[in-house]
Amino acid sequence: MERPATPQGSNQIFILIGSIRRQLVAYPCTALLLGLILVVPSLLLSASNLTPTLNRRGTAELFEITRSARLVQSFEADPTSPVPLIWQKRLSPDAALDRWKRHGRAVWWLIWLDDGEPVLALPSSSDPSSLDLLFADELHRISFDQLPPLESRTPSPLEQNCLKRLTSATAVQWQPSGLASISGPLFPSLASVSHGCLRVVLRGDRLMAEGPVASRPFVSLKDGLARGRIKRVRFDSSLSYLQLNSVALQPLLGSFLNNPLIAEQLTSRYGLPQELRDVLLAAPVVLRVDGLDDGRFRASVQARLMVPADQIGQLKASLDAVSTALLRRGFQREQRPLLMPKGPSSNRFADVWLDPQGDPSGGWSIGPETQGRVEMLLALGEAPTLDQGPLKRHGQQRLRLRGRPNELVRLGWLGPGWPSVIRNASQLELEMTALPKERQPGWLRLQLALP
Repeated sequence: MERPATPQGSNQIFILIGSIRRQLVAYPCTALLLGLILVVPSLLLSASNLTPTLNRRGTAELFEITRSARLVQSFEADPTSPVPLIWQKRLSPDAALDRWKRHGRAVWWLIWLDDGEPVLALPSSSDPSSLDLLFADELHRISFDQLPPLESRTPSPLEQNCLKRLTSATAVQWQPSGLASISGPLFPSLASVSHGCLRVVLRGDRLMAEGPVASRPFVSLKDGLARGRIKRVRFDSSLSYLQLNSVALQPLLGSFLNNPLIAEQLTSRYGLPQELRDVLLAAPVVLRVDGLDDGRFRASVQARLMVPADQIGQLKASLDAVSTALLRRGFQREQRPLLMPKGPSSNRFADVWLDPQGDPSGGWSIGPETQGRVEMLLALGEAPTLDQGPLKRHGQQRLRLRGRPNELVRLGWLGPGWPSVIRNASQLELEMTALPKERQPGWLRLQLALP
């Protein structure tokens, strides 16, 4: 039987294929380059089909949802780790496992709205322009659907940078209500950072975070801050419970002291008017919190402020008003030589206040004038001591806070609302290289030593 004749067009195709094969053998570099051109895009296309990602419309949807959120966390998935518990709660166990495997290393989100449990947000595997929102129950879904629509707008530059963090890696974004729910009674001291967006990185036993913080919404601020890579710091095993070194007291106590109810009491009862409060809030400060082994207090607080010398008269008048209030409550005042922590007393004196049982409860000492400023020591829990010099600053550092969060939990300073990763940390290092201003955010860096 004769072999069927090959069509003429097919002969030409075979001849062309043979010619191309001979050329590729003769030029292997060209063959490799062509292979990469053809193969790599196909791999990327197949990978994009396997790993769900958001396109521009999907990112816009995420932005609209986060505008109503008090707290948002993004997580970079790891398919080798167990399926997150919240995935199993919002999906069936089998569906959660299947979706977790297909999710790859894409980002997913937890979004806390006005109340209740967070919304689990996943990029849709079939439509990159939308999110799958998984609510704790139908009531939460109905409440979300009934929210009045926000006025549509384009994200500001600072909001765009935050959105980039939330869609590309592990990050956290908060607004005042979210920070208040976590920090509890400490919130008045955190009002200057009531808005924030930090990128979070885990390196060994260190949790590192960095990003902008502000006292007002990001939409009203400019984004002109320098950024740098987080440098690993060396923790000090002999650290106090808390150490603060700041160019001013304003970032911590500004909102608290200027609260109308607090301000009225400070003015009428303790002779601390607005002008003097502004002076104290603008003063450089070094503060320490140390544990006490015995006595009625579990910890002591020592603060050093550098006050302008021309304000000393007004400051002494305020201290006289405080003295009158303490005497009415049964406290007694003694003048004692100012103690050094490890050595003899100095030639300065301190006013020490004793409770009705005769135990020191605190006091103050005002030093001599130096270069137009006067050092003021304040103490709570024990008598004032003349401690070592201020903590050294590094580079553009404006505020530095170091502490032992697990010890602060024992004192009751960090309540149960704080994330467990912070409450259980053995050491913390926080610095602000720029303080929040009226029209510009501050820049915060944080490191935690994990147990």
